[in-house]
Amino acid sequence: MSRALGGARRKPTVSAVLRAIARRLGDRPAWREAGLAEYAAATSWLRVQGGGLALRAAVGGLALLMVPLCIGVLFSSARPQSPAAMAVFVATSSASAVLGVWWLALRKPAARDAIRFVAVADVCLFAGCLAQAGPARISGTTYLGMLAMMTAFLLGWRILLLHCVFSVVAVAGATVATMALDGYSLGDLYTTLAPALAIVFALPMLVQFVVESGRRGIGQIVAEGNRDALTGLYNRLGMQSTLRGVVEREEGPTAVAVLDLDGFKLFNDTHGHLAGDQRLVGVGALLRSGLPRSVVARMGGDEFVVVAVRESVPEAHAVVALLERLVGVRAVRSPIDASVGAVVLPRLRASDLAQAVAQADAALYEAKRDPARRLVLRTPAPLPAVKPVTTGETEMRSGPSDR
Repeated sequence: MSRALGGARRKPTVSAVLRAIARRLGDRPAWREAGLAEYAAATSWLRVQGGGLALRAAVGGLALLMVPLCIGVLFSSARPQSPAAMAVFVATSSASAVLGVWWLALRKPAARDAIRFVAVADVCLFAGCLAQAGPARISGTTYLGMLAMMTAFLLGWRILLLHCVFSVVAVAGATVATMALDGYSLGDLYTTLAPALAIVFALPMLVQFVVESGRRGIGQIVAEGNRDALTGLYNRLGMQSTLRGVVEREEGPTAVAVLDLDGFKLFNDTHGHLAGDQRLVGVGALLRSGLPRSVVARMGGDEFVVVAVRESVPEAHAVVALLERLVGVRAVRSPIDASVGAVVLPRLRASDLAQAVAQADAALYEAKRDPARRLVLRTPAPLPAVKPVTTGETEMRSGPSDR
């Protein structure tokens, strides 16, 4: 009866939950791409807020922080007791400093760089702890917890799980070494061992649960705020935010095009707004499928903008050619009944987007006036020098819904 009336959803059983966990843990393609999407999302949020430099300073500072801590160990009872242990300790301390400088020197740290950072830092920290004397071997592993917090935020639960498993192994190894070399019993070390395990494993996993929930929530909010509700394409804000990341990762010739549907107001008046909405959705789908590797946005009304960064000028012109096939010529029925203005720039900076769209828009006016052509490719004028932006967002013109 409850099913027929759309009753309450059945609660998942323990076995179903375990199967779901096993599926996620056994997802090999996801493990191969582990950390990449999470890093891209985290760094894109930071870039939008101007925090890219802060991220580099925080992560690099985390490695450099180990240097004064290691110097302090040399003046304590935990200092290495043999020349070999001292050599290992100094080598790992120096490696931490080199790791921090390397990270700070990276202009655009990538997800793979962050994964390498965590892996090298883990090994250095573990080796440095083993070189110390007494229970300090165990307490030193708690610094792996700092790396865990960074990993949780930047790289997601899969990389964090690997890090935490390594951390537990490091704590166990340090405990065994302390018992064997210094004669402590497990009971003697309990007050040091229990907090270490909590800090390197339990606490990071709890933090990750909160971070993952927040990541999903923020991701949904960002996606909704950056997308046009009708077509699913980027809106004005989404295009600006996305292009910041694109032009930072890729530098090359760029095609910028403005598309305006022909006779859209008349179509709406004749067929109704529902049919007009369906036409907009269809145009968005055609642009998205017909122009791969391009940023496509609906700027309002019946106006669309396409931006495609490519590796060479011919490839950028090829995007314009694909767009021309979609709109065709006025005498022949085409997939998209629209006029287009386009420019191909040697390079596009995020701050130049408004000027580039204005040049494509001027070409669009030419296409509207030409009785034969639907697409006009204009030779771009030199873009102005970059000026520092102090407030507000770059504005792009959004004209009337029909020209």
